Amino acid sequence: MKKTLKIVDLFSGAGGMSLGFELSNKFSVIAAIDNWQPAIDTFRYNHPHIDDKYVICASVDDVFDDANEYFKPILDELMETGVDIIIGGPPCQGMSLAGKRLSEDPRNQLFKSFVKAVDRLKPMAFVMENVPGLLSTDGGEINRAILKAFADIGYNHFEQHKPQVLKAECFGVPQIRRRLFYVGFREDISSDFLNWPPEASHMEFDRTKNKQIPDLFEDQINLTSKPEPVSVKEAISDLPEIASGEGADELDYLKVAPELSDFQLKMRDWSRCPRQGEVQKIFNHEASNHTDKLIGLIEAAEPGKSVDPKYADSKKWDPNAPGFTVKALGAGGGSTNRRAFHYSKTQLRGSTVRENARIQSFPDWYRFIGAKTNQMTQVGNAVPPLLAKAIALSLFEKLKNIDK
Repeated sequence: MKKTLKIVDLFSGAGGMSLGFELSNKFSVIAAIDNWQPAIDTFRYNHPHIDDKYVICASVDDVFDDANEYFKPILDELMETGVDIIIGGPPCQGMSLAGKRLSEDPRNQLFKSFVKAVDRLKPMAFVMENVPGLLSTDGGEINRAILKAFADIGYNHFEQHKPQVLKAECFGVPQIRRRLFYVGFREDISSDFLNWPPEASHMEFDRTKNKQIPDLFEDQINLTSKPEPVSVKEAISDLPEIASGEGADELDYLKVAPELSDFQLKMRDWSRCPRQGEVQKIFNHEASNHTDKLIGLIEAAEPGKSVDPKYADSKKWDPNAPGFTVKALGAGGGSTNRRAFHYSKTQLRGSTVRENARIQSFPDWYRFIGAKTNQMTQVGNAVPPLLAKAIALSLFEKLKNIDK
């Protein structure tokens, strides 16, 4: 049995999916590619064990272009080493339900770059993440094109393990977030995938009725015995209290910590930090400086409700429920309709990067690099690590005894 399986992460962003696979203790990331430098800076900072030449700031198309002499030696080395799994999430804003469905958006074709990389490296399997809206965009045409493109290069069997929309709060993530995952296997590997979708660890949260509900998948039972989703309060209540305009990129943990939730204990676990000897700190916990008008709106808003009526997406967290979907900031950087607001009456402000990272299930040692607006976008674009970890464990069970 293989000790660990080797991963290449495409469209890696800041590394949420890579981190989840690594947290399973079954996979090791050997290379990552993304064309946005701030995300690559964060990935590299948190993966110092990977040779810099394999943490690449470039488009996936450029890296896998046979005519590109610069990247050819790197690809040759990866092919010689052997890649077991390719993971990644091609940019999907053009298909997102959060905005207009722009079927002609060129970002909708970036899955072809992912397919090209899979065809070149021929891993045992791939995991591709996207937004649920992809299934219905253009009447399902893009989804069918994706399935056909993978089938054409020998990665089929999707009838046996269909693309699944997974619900983040069902896997210990304190967030209401839905993401679509494709898993494909090389044609010489059996199509059986008994652990797909992965079994939920927590109950689903019904946002329409504001309560937990016991049904997730039709073929799953006994979910009523599972714990309720992790709430925002359980996720962030131990962080240093700061007001509008306060905080810093590095803060000390509270000397006298409140009673910690199980989730907070996980987030404070530095045993997996690859930066040996680093002093344990709270990173990226700095609040924006709001106007008196906005502070008044935050104070007046009820938990779980809109803060500014102009922006339906601008809401105050409910401390007793999972958080709203953490989103990347818009082109303007700091628009209020892209921000969650703290539930506490003594912290009348928008969320910090660290709070959003907690809601995404990033451990505290995972530090985000760059301007604060870039950090917000990195966190919002990421796959929640605990969700990725659940997928990784299911995938490993299938592949652990297969010789490449």
